Amino acid sequence: MPRVAGAVALAALLCLGLSGCLSTSRATAVALDDSKPAYATEDCQSAIRATEVHETLHTGRIIATPVLLVLTAGAAAPLLVGSNIALDAADRVDASKLSEACGGPGKTTGEIAGDVAGNAALGAVTGAALDGVAGGGDGLASRLSRFLFGGATGTASR
Repeated sequence: MPRVAGAVALAALLCLGLSGCLSTSRATAVALDDSKPAYATEDCQSAIRATEVHETLHTGRIIATPVLLVLTAGAAAPLLVGSNIALDAADRVDASKLSEACGGPGKTTGEIAGDVAGNAALGAVTGAALDGVAGGGDGLASRLSRFLFGGATGTASR
């Protein structure tokens, strides 16, 4: 069991490191050009204040996802993956709207979908790498990665 706890701790730290500590909406708000006239509008300021919801959800899912995966022995993986993808998509859509409201460029639906897919793929690859660090290619993250993206196990050569 200490091996599992170590893997969960490592996963949580790596998630924090890879994702930074900011949601996409909050990162967009921080990067806004406050010299643009649109920045001072109520629409922009309201959109900036609304980033707190995404920030809270972002922090919560970074902590909760690995814990719930371990507690459910992976049974909750499809639900967690789906909910994280949905929350990531909502965060990115709102970040795009925030940028537009404050005089910056927005993103197209295709760009947002590509960002979400890339983030999900990075999570699966990172999880598979964590399995290797935690002691095996047939760990929870590797099984989840194979479930999502197909492929054979990495244990045949051991």
